[in-house]
Amino acid sequence: MTAVAPTLDVSIERMKKEIIEDIKAGRVPTDCPSFSALHDYMDANCYGGFCEDDVMQSLLDHFGGRDENEGMPDDLMNYLNASQDAIDRWIKDSGIQKLAQHSPI
Repeated sequence: MTAVAPTLDVSIERMKKEIIEDIKAGRVPTDCPSFSALHDYMDANCYGGFCEDDVMQSLLDHFGGRDENEGMPDDLMNYLNASQDAIDRWIKDSGIQKLAQHSPI
Protein backbone atom coordinates (compact mmCIF):
# COMPACT_ATOMS: atom_id res chain seq x y z
CA MET A 1 0.00 0.00 0.00
CA THR A 2 1.33 3.41 -0.95
CA ALA A 3 1.50 6.03 1.76
CA VAL A 4 -0.71 9.07 1.33
CA ALA A 5 1.20 12.26 0.60
CA PRO A 6 0.97 14.82 3.40
CA THR A 7 -0.79 18.08 2.68
CA LEU A 8 1.29 21.24 2.66
CA ASP A 9 -0.21 22.31 6.00
CA VAL A 10 0.63 18.95 7.57
CA SER A 11 4.22 19.18 6.32
CA ILE A 12 4.60 22.73 7.65
CA GLU A 13 3.29 21.77 11.08
CA ARG A 14 5.59 18.75 11.18
CA MET A 15 8.54 20.98 10.25
CA LYS A 16 7.70 23.39 13.09
CA LYS A 17 7.46 20.49 15.55
CA GLU A 18 10.80 19.06 14.43
CA ILE A 19 12.50 22.47 14.67
CA ILE A 20 11.17 22.92 18.20
CA GLU A 21 12.40 19.41 19.09
CA ASP A 22 15.87 20.35 17.80
CA ILE A 23 15.82 23.55 19.83
CA LYS A 24 14.86 21.61 22.96
CA ALA A 25 17.69 19.16 22.25
CA GLY A 26 20.16 22.04 21.88
CA ARG A 27 20.90 21.43 18.20
CA VAL A 28 19.37 24.73 17.03
CA PRO A 29 19.48 28.04 18.94
CA THR A 30 16.23 29.81 19.82
CA ASP A 31 17.48 32.94 18.06
CA CYS A 32 17.89 31.26 14.66
CA PRO A 33 16.92 34.09 12.28
CA SER A 34 15.70 32.24 9.17
CA PHE A 35 15.15 28.94 7.42
CA SER A 36 18.45 29.26 5.58
CA ALA A 37 20.27 29.81 8.90
CA LEU A 38 18.97 26.42 10.09
CA HIS A 39 21.47 24.90 7.63
CA ASP A 40 24.26 26.15 9.90
CA TYR A 41 23.14 23.55 12.43
CA MET A 42 21.72 20.69 10.36
CA ASP A 43 20.28 19.72 6.99
CA ALA A 44 17.13 21.80 7.20
CA ASN A 45 15.87 20.25 3.96
CA CYS A 46 15.09 17.11 5.99
CA TYR A 47 12.50 18.80 8.20
CA GLY A 48 8.99 17.59 7.48
CA GLY A 49 10.21 14.06 6.77
CA PHE A 50 11.53 15.14 3.38
CA CYS A 51 14.59 12.86 3.77
CA GLU A 52 12.48 9.84 4.70
CA ASP A 53 12.00 7.41 1.84
CA ASP A 54 8.30 6.77 2.49
CA VAL A 55 7.43 10.47 2.71
CA MET A 56 9.36 11.38 -0.42
CA GLN A 57 7.97 8.41 -2.33
CA SER A 58 4.41 9.39 -1.39
CA LEU A 59 5.11 12.94 -2.60
CA LEU A 60 6.75 11.72 -5.80
CA ASP A 61 3.76 9.45 -6.45
CA HIS A 62 1.36 12.32 -5.75
CA PHE A 63 3.18 14.78 -8.00
CA GLY A 64 3.84 12.42 -10.88
CA GLY A 65 7.18 10.73 -10.23
CA ARG A 66 10.68 11.59 -11.35
CA ASP A 67 11.28 12.83 -14.86
CA GLU A 68 13.50 11.13 -17.44
CA ASN A 69 16.59 12.76 -15.88
CA GLU A 70 15.62 11.56 -12.37
CA GLY A 71 14.65 15.10 -11.42
CA MET A 72 11.76 15.98 -9.15
CA PRO A 73 8.51 17.15 -10.73
CA ASP A 74 8.07 20.93 -10.80
CA ASP A 75 4.96 20.72 -8.63
CA LEU A 76 6.90 18.81 -5.99
CA MET A 77 9.67 21.42 -6.06
CA ASN A 78 7.01 24.12 -5.67
CA TYR A 79 5.57 22.20 -2.70
CA LEU A 80 8.98 21.90 -1.01
CA ASN A 81 9.75 25.56 -1.67
CA ALA A 82 6.36 26.63 -0.32
CA SER A 83 6.93 24.66 2.88
CA GLN A 84 10.37 26.18 3.38
CA ASP A 85 9.06 29.67 2.61
CA ALA A 86 6.30 29.21 5.20
CA ILE A 87 8.85 28.15 7.82
CA ASP A 88 11.07 31.09 6.92
CA ARG A 89 8.14 33.50 7.43
CA TRP A 90 7.24 31.76 10.71
CA ILE A 91 10.77 32.11 12.05
CA LYS A 92 11.07 35.73 10.90
CA ASP A 93 7.71 36.49 12.52
CA SER A 94 9.16 35.31 15.86
CA GLY A 95 7.31 32.01 15.66
CA ILE A 96 9.90 30.25 17.78
CA GLN A 97 9.82 32.95 20.45
CA LYS A 98 6.02 33.12 20.45
CA LEU A 99 5.84 29.38 20.91
CA ALA A 100 8.40 29.57 23.72
CA GLN A 101 6.22 32.08 25.56
CA HIS A 102 3.41 29.51 25.78
CA SER A 103 5.58 26.48 26.38
CA PRO A 104 9.17 26.75 27.63
CA ILE A 105 11.67 25.56 25.09
